Amino acid sequence: MYRWQYQALDAWYRCGRRGVVEAVTGSGKTDVALAAIEHAVNRGLFALVIVPSRVLMEQWFERLNAWLPEAAVGRLGDGYRDRPIDCDVLVTTRHSAASRVPLPPTALGGILVADECHGFGGGVLRKSLLPEYQERLGLTATLERADDAVESILLPYFGGICYRYEFADAIADGVCAQPRVAFLAVPLTDKERETYDETERAIVGARQRLKQIDGIPHHPFGDFLAAVHHLAANDAGPDGRAASEYLDAFSIRREIVATSSAKYTALGQFADPIRDANGALLFTETVPAANHAIVRLDPHIRIELITGETKRSDRTRILDGLREGTLDAVAAPRVLDEGVDVPNANLGIVVSASRTRRQMIQRMGRVLRRKPLGEGACFVIIFASDTMEDPRLVDDRDGFLEEIERIAEASRVFAGTQLGELSGFLRYTGPAVVPEPITVGRFVPPDPLPVQEHDTAQDHLPYLEMVSPELPEIRKPRQTRRPPRLSSGENPVTVISIDGQWVLCCTGCGAQAAPRAYKWQALDDKVDCKCVR
Repeated sequence: MYRWQYQALDAWYRCGRRGVVEAVTGSGKTDVALAAIEHAVNRGLFALVIVPSRVLMEQWFERLNAWLPEAAVGRLGDGYRDRPIDCDVLVTTRHSAASRVPLPPTALGGILVADECHGFGGGVLRKSLLPEYQERLGLTATLERADDAVESILLPYFGGICYRYEFADAIADGVCAQPRVAFLAVPLTDKERETYDETERAIVGARQRLKQIDGIPHHPFGDFLAAVHHLAANDAGPDGRAASEYLDAFSIRREIVATSSAKYTALGQFADPIRDANGALLFTETVPAANHAIVRLDPHIRIELITGETKRSDRTRILDGLREGTLDAVAAPRVLDEGVDVPNANLGIVVSASRTRRQMIQRMGRVLRRKPLGEGACFVIIFASDTMEDPRLVDDRDGFLEEIERIAEASRVFAGTQLGELSGFLRYTGPAVVPEPITVGRFVPPDPLPVQEHDTAQDHLPYLEMVSPELPEIRKPRQTRRPPRLSSGENPVTVISIDGQWVLCCTGCGAQAAPRAYKWQALDDKVDCKCVR
């Protein structure tokens, strides 16, 4: 294992074998889960792996069979109906797990691995997080959502983030390649600019109203946007309506820049860099946008399109073509963002940049996989100048842009008239020396004492701090909002920290459960409430 993988697995063990490993795409977090599953199966536990899609179910099935050749690996979903009692490891989709409820077949229990666990917070998908599994491991590039499901669903279930591995760490370790990043500015047409400016005025007015609400963070922009989503989802009063109006206008503005005709005109100039690259990926937000990209580039290069509707056999053929060099590029509207095992590519072109940090990390990770000596990784972001996408603007600047520039070998903004200079900038052959990742052999777990017997002062590594944005108070809750969890009386309960341990406490009478070493244990407790006696 890489050193970071060993450390991540060790941290998960010391957190009571519950936690989320947050590691950037392309760094090898799947191997962390495979090692955890191997040790669980060797201890007689059943393993359930839950994935977002049928494509990922097949990928995990193949990896598990290669990693655990002696184990019986089954599938549930997409026409497969294997049962827990008939296998050691079962791979299933989130919807199948929520509807079929595959429980551990024996009293020994099991381990649940949730791939891309940030996506499990929805009303239906959260049902796949089965409480009957005592060991729980979540995998994600970044544990972020627009709603409150991280705090209300994911952290209570998994316990917390036990290990975090970012691009800067992966690049320093030689696990990922350091990219060269180019930003290409293109103009809006007169009609696009007119519509954009009109929408921008509506956004500015709505934002001014929102900033007058107590508790709304003004900076950074990501925190402001999270607070707006919180109000729109939960507040039925004027605050919620203002938030919804802002988000509606924000979506319209994003659509304008995402479909800017100049972006697709500029794409035609990328034929030579794409042919020179060792595989290229084009990222768009929608299928029509991907089709526009195909139209511009198809006369010049060998390019294919993958969408959510692409048949499995066609998807395999296309990705094999990119891997073998019979294709120059693949265009995809978001379908390659999560988990899909794409061939090694060293050029990524984003036609419409996402405002979601998680999505940009996933896209960059497709290109930043470790490269051999003499091959560089390049990333191009095409943006509409003087708009929300423009990296040169300070207001509403996406915090991930600073992160990209910080990890880049070099970054530069190019005008549409500088395409020749841009082509030269992209002829990057990588660093003179490629660091060799440190490997530490097979994982040896710490003394696997029962969680209840752990010495918190010695064995417990605390979960990493989650930096969550401040959220404004909901003045008029929507009727569909879930009520707070109640104690045995009539008041909600909360979890507090006392002397390094966690305690479930009634907010009414102050009654407390027994101290626990881990937060997730306290969340599973009950309080003997006295406030209504």
